[in-house]
Amino acid sequence: MKDNQGALLITFIVLLTIAGILASSIAYMLQNISFSIKSVNSVEQSYYLSESGLRYVLMKIKEGLDYSELKSTYEKDHEIHIPIEIDEDSAPQDNLFAGHFTLQFEKGELQKRGDMFIKSNAQVSTDLFVESKRQLNAEYDDPNVLDIDFKTEHFKEINVNDGKNDQIWNLTDGFYAVINEIDSIPSLKFMSDVQKNWALASLNWGKNNKLPDLRLYQYVITQVLSYKIQIKINCYPTIIANHPEYGQKGKDFMAGLNFRVMNAYTDNRERTDYYGISLFKSAGRNQGNPPCWLIPDSNDCKQHLGDSFLFIGEDEICQKEETRALCLEPNKPYIIFWIKTKNEENIELLAYSEAEEYTKKLGPLEWGFKNWINLGVFLKEKESAGQRINEIQVSLRATNSKNWTFPKRQRFVRVSQNDFVGTTTKVSDRTLVSKNLSNINLTPPDEIGFHAMYDNRASIYKYNIYFRDFVLDCHGEYCPEKSQKIYVQF
Repeated sequence: MKDNQGALLITFIVLLTIAGILASSIAYMLQNISFSIKSVNSVEQSYYLSESGLRYVLMKIKEGLDYSELKSTYEKDHEIHIPIEIDEDSAPQDNLFAGHFTLQFEKGELQKRGDMFIKSNAQVSTDLFVESKRQLNAEYDDPNVLDIDFKTEHFKEINVNDGKNDQIWNLTDGFYAVINEIDSIPSLKFMSDVQKNWALASLNWGKNNKLPDLRLYQYVITQVLSYKIQIKINCYPTIIANHPEYGQKGKDFMAGLNFRVMNAYTDNRERTDYYGISLFKSAGRNQGNPPCWLIPDSNDCKQHLGDSFLFIGEDEICQKEETRALCLEPNKPYIIFWIKTKNEENIELLAYSEAEEYTKKLGPLEWGFKNWINLGVFLKEKESAGQRINEIQVSLRATNSKNWTFPKRQRFVRVSQNDFVGTTTKVSDRTLVSKNLSNINLTPPDEIGFHAMYDNRASIYKYNIYFRDFVLDCHGEYCPEKSQKIYVQF
């Protein structure tokens, strides 16, 4: 009996020990299930906190902040609090500290001026979750689409060199920008207190770091550079009731877009070569008192129209049937394609296009442009056997839309007798081709701009040519991909 009692006691002790081990194991497992769920929630929460940091940065970029502004203002710790609502109908009564994220900014590759790398490090609150950290990296690629709202502070004379980054446009010496309400919309015009007649504003690619990087538009192998630009123009609108003389009637003018704007690499960044597409109207040189830019020996104008600008009634060429198409009719609006090079003092007319559907009758023998003509230029540079050529298409439209869907292309007539090919919607020229922009140590040329040539005979309203809605975008098969935000977790 004594031996049996000892065996039972040992068996009981063993069973009790096994039961204790099982109980403690089950308790441990139950505790870890809760801890595991809490840990998973912490990992998820840290990810969302980190992503919130990146989304916050992208919102600030859309508001217009650049790299230096983001780094100086937002490269710090940001706390996140969760509002607590008592019920669905009540306003938040309190908040809980959920955690925080810290932002870091680094510049992207040198050839991508607008790019940056963003790091968002997040850590959740240990009061609500198990300690968890998460880092998300994003590479922000600048979209390289330029849609500028004109502001007077963005324009300065070209000889001003104070190093400020807010100088988006280089403006011809002697002019300044003014914003007026035309048709209840803020519109820009140029003014001169020294009675100058020729204004050219071109983009300050060399110094303004808020402009997209034009080098991304250029194909690195063949160095072709293609883009599309557009602007709305209103030439001498009748802004005073019962005074039509303040409108286009009796006035000569030329206003439009410029491209392949090359600079002399000096301190004042003088523009030396450029193409132009313009809304144009002139009564010609036979009028009693022509504008100074029609007179070859005039000392009053910065620019002059060369002898390639021929008007019917002024030259024998215009009397011949086979060459009459090379001449312009007086007092009739045209779209003209022209060039100015440093080797030539005068502007040379290359081609013209009629635009009858965008004109209005001003008198028995005079027409003018309708208000707010949207002028668009599609520039595509091509390369063949080491030679590059510009292929230009021009479109007009009378609408307030900013999209690129134009109803049709303008048909141009070449005025060069050696290259007279009839009418075409594409005009080609190889005189000015793009510069190699891959060398980051060289200041890029201004490349793109817009201009106005005024009638020096006009009254105090001589500068009433208005602009608005300038837009630039890449064009062709070599354009960079649109903006991407790539998240990488750590």
